Amino acid sequence: MLLHVIGRQPVVFFADELLEVAPSLPGPPPELLSFPVLEAELADGTWRRVDVDVGAPAGKTKTILVDLEDKLPAGTRRLRLSTAFEIYWDCALLCEKAGAADTRDYSVQPERTDLHWRGYSRYADLPPSLPLTPVYSKVSPAPPWDRTPAGWFTRYGAVGDLVEGRDDRLVLLNGGDELALSFDASRLPPPAPGMARDFFLHVVGWDKDADFHVGQGWQLEPLPFQGMDDQAYGHEPRPGRIDDSWIKAYNTRWVGPVVVSPGGKVREAP
Repeated sequence: MLLHVIGRQPVVFFADELLEVAPSLPGPPPELLSFPVLEAELADGTWRRVDVDVGAPAGKTKTILVDLEDKLPAGTRRLRLSTAFEIYWDCALLCEKAGAADTRDYSVQPERTDLHWRGYSRYADLPPSLPLTPVYSKVSPAPPWDRTPAGWFTRYGAVGDLVEGRDDRLVLLNGGDELALSFDASRLPPPAPGMARDFFLHVVGWDKDADFHVGQGWQLEPLPFQGMDDQAYGHEPRPGRIDDSWIKAYNTRWVGPVVVSPGGKVREAP
């Protein structure tokens, strides 16, 4: 059985670095800063916490699936979600999981990749209680924030070698960059009668910004790698097992630090 919830979290409470630092500081007890908790009501009217990780819709409208198989206590009558965050739940459904005989999984690599400059999408004019919603067709050359990290980024063009497998080779995108992927649908067999096809884009990577709570947020490096301790970022040596010849071959685009004035003018940082 699956719990299917759709919700959104207002931008004023977006799960950023400040929110992650907050539980370690003196103040409210950690339980008041917890992510959503799923609880089950038993036949005697008591509530028991269900051992699942629900997660939160981080600032944008999201669909969350929670696997409840062998998780619900016997005699469960009702379920409830509780949290200290300001989250708007639009829908909650209980769904039966499809059996292995009812599903077909296929993996397809992109036929064409193109990393290029695009710009920054402007946000839709929505009430403050709604999440930030970028409008793809409206582009600005300047970012909606003050500073951007500096470093050697991936050169523009085809980057298929870097995204064909899960390894320590990465496409390094700067703010305003766009990576376009094209897939050949003819490589997939047609759906069997009575079956519908859906698509899932599997992405593995890291996100780093210039927030002052981010370790070494003013620069692109050090590069992350699989198996690193996220809490010791920048303090672990890069493993010798990694072949880093791709770095000199691809990371040849220097992007310097910039400062964006209130009027949207971009200049190099001193």
